[in-house]
Amino acid sequence: MSFSPFTVKTPASTANLGPGFDSIGLALPIFQTIFVEPCEELKVSYTQAGFQHLPTDESNLILNTILKVARDAGKECPGAALTVSSDIPLSKGLGSSAAAIAASIVIADRLMNLQLSTDEQIKAASAIEGHPDNVSASLAGGLTVSRYAEELTSVSLPAEGFSVIIMAPESELETKESRGVLPDKLAHGDAVLASAAANVMVASLITGDFKKAGQVMMKDTFHEPYRKDFFPQLEEIKTHACKSGAFAVTISGAGPCISIFAEDAKVSFIHDQLKNMYTNYQTIKLKPVNQGTVCIEHHLNRLSV
Repeated sequence: MSFSPFTVKTPASTANLGPGFDSIGLALPIFQTIFVEPCEELKVSYTQAGFQHLPTDESNLILNTILKVARDAGKECPGAALTVSSDIPLSKGLGSSAAAIAASIVIADRLMNLQLSTDEQIKAASAIEGHPDNVSASLAGGLTVSRYAEELTSVSLPAEGFSVIIMAPESELETKESRGVLPDKLAHGDAVLASAAANVMVASLITGDFKKAGQVMMKDTFHEPYRKDFFPQLEEIKTHACKSGAFAVTISGAGPCISIFAEDAKVSFIHDQLKNMYTNYQTIKLKPVNQGTVCIEHHLNRLSV
């Protein structure tokens, strides 16, 4: 089976945003691109040295996901050579695995002409990832709010008026390790308060009431209190960032990156303050993107994206 080469471009994401544990994601303009061209077999390669340690056999997350989608659809995936280039750092809490899964599902959809809707793609990705927060943001873009059990309900909302400063330490933090400190159960009253905080956060972000958003984003009781030992400077960074004008500071996903949220007009000043103060972090200011994963067809020549 022959096909025209194409590229799939997928954004990174930050998840939870404080109290939106495992349900809320935000797409960020750090991208993974995968160039796909016809080949006798299905194979993957990475262009960057930092990804050469990843497996390239069927245990590879991208290949494994494509083959799973094919099995679930009862189809045989045609051969294809996948060349991966990614600016999303691994094990930093910016959704690198979710982006890989999201892109793989779009690739499988294109190769086998499955015509999956965005919701169907998010459901398939959530089944692999285990939760919908990062994968929904990478696939749909914007601010995503999702619930996944046996069924998926997901909504993508435009993220406007605010930006995110990512503070990335040199260290990595495996999601498995960060999730391992979470309790099996949460008291009913604590869960009610955390759920209320997430509800107010979403309503405040989409209506542009960033003061109210900030009042609840740092009152999470789902996960951040249990993960604080992984972030010895978190409280100090919260204090300095908020004094500089940020409306919230949260752990990005499972960490170790930290997300600082600020109105667009204030973000450059806050970024410069934090960059000068915390030289042990890489500090990046980002404007959320409202477009998720895109598939770019190359009918004649391989094009840059």
